[in-house]
This record gives sequence, C-alpha cells and structure tokens, in this order.
Amino acid sequence: MRTPEEKYKKRVDVYKTKLELYTARSSNTGNYKLLVFFAGLIGIAVFFFLKLYILMAAIALLFGGLFLYLSAIHNTFIKNKNYYHAMFQINQMCLKRVEGEWNEFPDIGEEFMSPQHNYTYDLDIFGKGSLFQMLNMTATYSGRQKLAEILLNPLDKKEEIYKRQEALQELGNKLIFRHRLFSNGLTLNKNTTLTNDKDSDKKRKKTLLDTMNKLDDVYSWAKEEKSLYTSPKFKLFIFGVPALSFCMLILGIMGLVPVYIPIVLYLLQFIMIGFRAENRNKSFELVEKYSDTLKIYKSILKKFETEKFSSIYINNLKNRLKDDYGSPAWKQIEKLSKIWELIANRYNLMHIFVNTAVLWDFHCLAALENWKKSGGKHVEKWFDTIGEVEALCSLSLMWHDNPEYVMPRICEENAPRVEALNLGHPLLSKNRKCNSIIINSKEPILLITGSNMSGKSTFLRTVGMSLVLSYLGLPICAESFICPVLKVYACMRTSDNLGQSVSSFYAELLRVKMIVEAVERGEKVFFLLDEIFKGTNSADRHTGAKMLINQLDKKGAWGLVSTHDLELADMENESQGRIRNYHFKEYYKDNQIYFDYQLRKGVSDTRNAIYLMKMAGVNIE
Repeated sequence: MRTPEEKYKKRVDVYKTKLELYTARSSNTGNYKLLVFFAGLIGIAVFFFLKLYILMAAIALLFGGLFLYLSAIHNTFIKNKNYYHAMFQINQMCLKRVEGEWNEFPDIGEEFMSPQHNYTYDLDIFGKGSLFQMLNMTATYSGRQKLAEILLNPLDKKEEIYKRQEALQELGNKLIFRHRLFSNGLTLNKNTTLTNDKDSDKKRKKTLLDTMNKLDDVYSWAKEEKSLYTSPKFKLFIFGVPALSFCMLILGIMGLVPVYIPIVLYLLQFIMIGFRAENRNKSFELVEKYSDTLKIYKSILKKFETEKFSSIYINNLKNRLKDDYGSPAWKQIEKLSKIWELIANRYNLMHIFVNTAVLWDFHCLAALENWKKSGGKHVEKWFDTIGEVEALCSLSLMWHDNPEYVMPRICEENAPRVEALNLGHPLLSKNRKCNSIIINSKEPILLITGSNMSGKSTFLRTVGMSLVLSYLGLPICAESFICPVLKVYACMRTSDNLGQSVSSFYAELLRVKMIVEAVERGEKVFFLLDEIFKGTNSADRHTGAKMLINQLDKKGAWGLVSTHDLELADMENESQGRIRNYHFKEYYKDNQIYFDYQLRKGVSDTRNAIYLMKMAGVNIE
C-alpha cells in the first residue's frame, strides 16, 4: 500500500500533465477562435463590397456557427484547465504537508489567537507553526470560521467524541471527495491562494472579511419577508397591467382605440418602475455582491449532498440541509442563482424598455421574495453546515496523512487515567522525540525538572495538545493513548501588555486565577504550568508554586508542572507520592551540549545555565 507521500507525488504528476494538456488546448482553441473571427470578418467584407450578398450571408452563417462551436469547446477546455490547476495546487499543498513544509502555508489564523482562552494561546492552536496552519483546507468563510470554532471548543462527551472519530475516519478515506470539494471553492473563488505571497495573502484576508460582512447581510435579508410581493393581488397586478397595456397598444395600432391610451398606460408603468426604485435596487445589489459566493456554496452543497456516507455524525449534517419540502439545499441555492441571472439583465441596454413594458423589476422582486419564503429561513443553517463539512474535511487530514497515528480511547470514569505509549508532538514532524506517560488518580500530578532547553515545555505541550486532539476526535501521535474527558488549562506563555498596563507576572496570575476558578467550579481540570511565578523572586516563587500545586491536588485536578526550582521535588515525599518527580537531562561531548529529550523518573541532577552563559560570551569566574 502506498504511503500518503507517494500517493500525493503521483497525483501531482498526473494533474500537472493534465494541466499542461488543457492549458495548451485552451490556448490553441483561443487562437483558432481569433482566426475564424477575423477570417469570417474579412470574408463578409469582401463579399459585401462585391455585392454578393447571398455568399456574404452564407459566410456569416458558416463562420458564425464555427465560432460558436469553438467557443463551446474553448469554455470546456478552460473549465478543465481550472479544475486540474486547482487539483494540482491541492496535491502540491498536501505533499508539502506530509513533507513537513506546511509552515509555509499563508493562512495562520492569527485573528483567532486569544491569551484569554484556556489553552489555544499556549498550545500553538493558532498562529505561525500552529495546528490551524497545518490543517486548514477550507475555501469558504463559513468553513474557516467553523474550523476555528471546533478547535476552540472540544467535545466533552465520550459518545460525541467517538461519533466525530468515525466521521473523520470516513472523510479521511474519501480523498477524492475532499479534494473535489476543496477544488470547487478554489476554481470559483479567484481570490483564494495557496501560495505564500504576502500580497495575495492580504487580498485573501480582505476577501474573507468582505465575505463575512456579506453573509451577515445575506442572513438578515433572507429572513426578512415582505408579504406584499408574494400576495396574489401583487401577482395579478404585475401580470395584468402589462397585459392590459399590450392589448391597448395592439388596439391602438389597429385604430380601435385612441393612440394616447396605450401611451398613457406605458407612461404610468414607467413611473411605477421609478417609484421607490432604490429599495428594490438594494435587494438586487445584495444578490449581485454575493453571486460568486452563492456559486461556491452551491457547488460544495451539491457535492456533499450527492455523496453517500455511513457515519451517523455526517448523515445528521446531511439531514440538517433538508428544507420543509425535502428539496436538496443545493437546488434551492441554484434557484437563487438563476433568479440572479434574471436580475443581471438589468445591465442590458434594452432593459429600460423591457422593464417598462413588462414591469421586469417587479417580477424579479416577486421571485426573490417567493424564494425567501421557502428557502430564506434555512440559509444560515445551510452555510453553517457546509462550514462544518469543510472543517471536518480539514481535520480528517490528520487521519489520512498519518496512518501510524492512533485513535485515542476514552476510558471509563471508574478507572480514569492518562496513559500514552511513545507519545510525540504532531507539529514536530522532523526530529520528533517520543515519551511514555501514565497519570492517574493515585499519581495525578507530575513535577518535571531539568535544565534549559532539555524539553520540559515541549513535553507539556505534547501532552496538552494530545488531550485536546482527543476531544476533537483526532488521532494521536503515539502507539497508544487513553484518557478521560478533562478540561485542559495551560499557563505557559505570558508576556507584558503595555496597551492594557499588564505585566507578565500579573498576566500569569490571571491565568492561574482562571485555573483555580475552574477547579472551584468542580470542573475536571488538567493543568499545564510552565515555570510558574517566574516573574517574582525565588522565595516567593517557591512558596507560591508549592501552595498552588497543593491546592490543585486537594481539589482533584490533574496536571504537569515544569520547574527549575529543585526544592519543589520534596513535594513527592510530602504528598506521599501523589506528586511524582520526572526530569529531562543533557550530556556533554567535545565541549558541546546535547539533549536526548527523554523523560526519566526522579529529580534532575544536572544544570546547564552557567555553561550556556559561557557559550553566550559571559565571563564566569
């Protein structure tokens, strides 16, 4: 069986060949169209000057038909070229991901970063080198927002976690479906880019922000029904008045009624069209603004609704898309797109005459209101569902691209434990080091000591992210992983905030307060404390850390604490083994410092701060 890397390399080669083929065909057909156009034009001109009008008409029909035929073929070639270009880009992106080059992807989701969240700021969920940057393969605003929402809100029930696991495994195995779903968005959304170009990235972000504003407007517009335009009397009016005017026009031409009667009637219709035209134009302009967005959502909806799934989780999503009449959501969106095509005729030069003659704007407005009556109330639900499907497809990459990962098992409440065999950090694909760990109700807190750069903080993040991934329904970088459902809280990254006059020490206190309050509320907390109270003197740091750890232990919290304060190691004996000591260490060879990043039992017996100072050029006497 081929590895994901081999699979992507083959697909990149196939789609590159197809792209080159259809690029050449598209270019050649475009040149043939120009040749036919100018040849026909010359032929028509020659026979016109020779006054051979029959031959001129024959040439016009022949070359006109040939031009239309070539145009149809050209459009097909362009469509295929765009599709294969999107698929080529997607598989290139996937290949970079499995090769560990995903940190080049432009979308890092920095706007979702929040120091106030209980773990995302500390565990690299968003930002440069983050889980979001690695996994995000969404083409719509809804998908991107939903992915962030899922990462911010892990599941807290065992049954829901297992259903999510089943869904992600099924989507992970549907590679072609996922890629085609994403390609629909890339092909239609001209502002989507997978490159690391700064200007393109700014343009993409501006487009996403604009789309956000549009969607809010769309949701409000779709829910606002105007019963006047869907009433039988209004329909009778917009059909009856033009019909009456037309009859009067015919009778006027025949001399059966005075000519001024049809003239007055059409003048009245012209005035009607102008009355409160601005209000109608707002609705028309709104549909126009998101017409491209509609095409993207429609294509994704159609792809999703016509695909067959076995997982309960995904089929529940499909059921959400059905309206009151059982009509597929993509057909409802397609209806709206077709109404937009009718509205687009208002840019035709003849529109003013057609509009006056048949009250075209009123017919379009009635069609919009009728659509809103049947589908408007479902729009937000449809778009939100599509967002979740895109987000789940992104998350399923973790399963497909890492067949060596394992799905975590959620243990029973009567024997809770966090048990991992050869656990590694999923964002460190190169030079990854793995460690095993066991935490249970008898030994709920691990105190980890070690020298600088030995791997303490990375290990804390490895355990913390693995727990979060478990509650997201994602596989874990380990040979086996078992955990109960816990609420993860981290206090690892704190810094000064001059804008809010917050020092790093006070910011740390706020994080600690968040953890303490969660424990007091009775939440099942798993905490990660990295060099706690490092912003104060050593005596206060030692006292404060010891009191905090004991408080958390008494309240039943589990967690990991990293520290340079070796005196805290005495807590193992003081707690009768509930707080256990582990450490990382370094070794020296040829005047160089090395780390093996292996977790060991006991207290660290090495220190490297003085050595590192010497390496930095500090004279140590």
